Amino acid sequence: MTGKDPAVESFRDRQRQRLREVAETVLAGEGLASAQARRIAKDAGCSVGTLYNIYGDIDQLILAANETTLHDLALALTAAANSARASDLEARLMALAQAYLAFASSNIARWRAVFEQRLADDYPVPASYLEDRSRLLALIETELQATIPDPSARQVASRALFSAVHGIVLLALDMKLGPFEPATCERQIRFVVANVVRGLGRV
Repeated sequence: MTGKDPAVESFRDRQRQRLREVAETVLAGEGLASAQARRIAKDAGCSVGTLYNIYGDIDQLILAANETTLHDLALALTAAANSARASDLEARLMALAQAYLAFASSNIARWRAVFEQRLADDYPVPASYLEDRSRLLALIETELQATIPDPSARQVASRALFSAVHGIVLLALDMKLGPFEPATCERQIRFVVANVVRGLGRV
């Protein structure tokens, strides 16, 4: 009779969690460029071989760490959506956008890491990661449901709106158009959101 040794599996689970925690710390403090396998393994107190044995490669570990960021971002956006539930569409969308800006500006390095990680088109991204990413976009789709009944059109609209807000936030935090000024960034976002809502009202 064969089976997995519980002691070995317990150690492996602890090592997996430790590697993920170290990766999260490196991403949050120093960004994606510093999240190298040798560095993370050393800080976690294991060998690079152990890291690869547990996660397969460094990209899987970074995906796991980035998934924590997506989860935390979803919590922040969900809280914002709940607080604005009784408001009109523009206010609800602005609440989501403001929460997104606040999270990104407070967690710049780890937020960037989610979007800076480059993977091959056929890279096996975990289903849980894809679900967390979809959950974020679903928050926008929920707000647009009454205005855009067609699911396909609503999906296009939610992704377009997210892309617009993300682009504004990214350019602002990169200071590509001048010094980062949260109030200015928020006004730019409000311009987009207000005109989207106004346009939907004419459909």
